[in-house]
Amino acid sequence: MKLAQLVSALLLYFICNVALGQEIYKNKEFGFEAEIPEDWSVYKETPSSTSNYMIIAWGMPKLYSEMEKEEIENSISITAIKSNSIKDAADLAEKDYKRVSGFAMKVNRTKINSTEYLCFITSSIIKFRSYVSKQYFFYKNGTGYIVNFTATPGTYTQNEPKFDAFFKTVKFD
Repeated sequence: MKLAQLVSALLLYFICNVALGQEIYKNKEFGFEAEIPEDWSVYKETPSSTSNYMIIAWGMPKLYSEMEKEEIENSISITAIKSNSIKDAADLAEKDYKRVSGFAMKVNRTKINSTEYLCFITSSIIKFRSYVSKQYFFYKNGTGYIVNFTATPGTYTQNEPKFDAFFKTVKFD
């Protein structure tokens, strides 16, 4: 029976990760991993080997927005911060809100009710452009994590389901 389970698990891995064009991103130093669709491109990755901070950001495939009248590339990122000044997910969310408020012209944030995760929808104006972000905040084993999706108002609803599917694949050690 164990051989049959192993074969099933390998077949499922192949279907989910090879046939469907997924790859696994792993960051052992900060203790997380996620399944990344093949058509996403790495937009930014900070080196983390000598730092207490890292970010990995992906660009989603561009799509045309009727509202903005242009093609838009939405962003998804995972930020990890090891800091004694962060006490929990709420503290991390407050520090991030202050950081964004420092350079955005306008920031409005709404908490999404969830018993499992600390989640916010944030609207902001940066360099005269409007953005909508969905952010999850976690704190585990001395590390704060921000899983973030940023889009324009005209592309948010099209890519939010893709972000939600991605978010379900994120695992923290």
